[in-house]
Amino acid sequence: MARPVSPAPASVPAMPVTVRTQSMATPAGVDAPVVFLVPHADDETLTMGPAVERAVAEGRHVVVVLVTDGRASGARAFTGLPVEEFSAARDREFLAACAALGVAEEQVFLAHTVDGALTPGLARAVVGTWTGLFPAGGFRTTTWTDAHRDHAALGAALRDLAPTTGGDVRFYVKPDEWDVAAPRPALTGERAPGTRYLAACDEYAVVDPAAGRHGIGQLSVPGAFALRRASDESRWHGLT
Repeated sequence: MARPVSPAPASVPAMPVTVRTQSMATPAGVDAPVVFLVPHADDETLTMGPAVERAVAEGRHVVVVLVTDGRASGARAFTGLPVEEFSAARDREFLAACAALGVAEEQVFLAHTVDGALTPGLARAVVGTWTGLFPAGGFRTTTWTDAHRDHAALGAALRDLAPTTGGDVRFYVKPDEWDVAAPRPALTGERAPGTRYLAACDEYAVVDPAAGRHGIGQLSVPGAFALRRASDESRWHGLT
């Protein structure tokens, strides 16, 4: 059955995400943050949610970086939104999900590379910016074996730059690929200490056009959200 298409919210004024120019530096005394490099809005929840929640609960200084602007999602056809407003709506969901996971607003960054145009070189530039800032930090992203090219590009970039980070790197596999045969190292699981990851899932289902919220994540990949809700685990592999 075809999904209903929401009418274009012509009467709702554009609500751009506030541009935040917070420093990329961590507080004094923190030289080893855990940096999650997220290809698209919802990957921080669907693939890494329990891991983000656990890092926060452990008292780590967690930074989350959204790499792309989300404009290429096929879900835009279901919303009736123009490209820029659709991208801003995806950012709102992402920011709300990060807050639900317990990540402070000033530790969340939007890189805003153009979704669908994340080349290996651009992925390496984004990853290299953060590994250069925090050579002693821990870095987390999606695996280079991921079926989505943007996910794989970030994984390959971190894999190639890992020698400059001291090797504290993890590559996360999304739940629908946990049992897919792939040329990757064995997976390790880590469980959420609570249910913040479920609250993050909820943020991607919020529909409130007046607030610029359109439930895009849930529209886009309902099956992936069902898998995340059914498991409190993230799975990752290292370099070997």
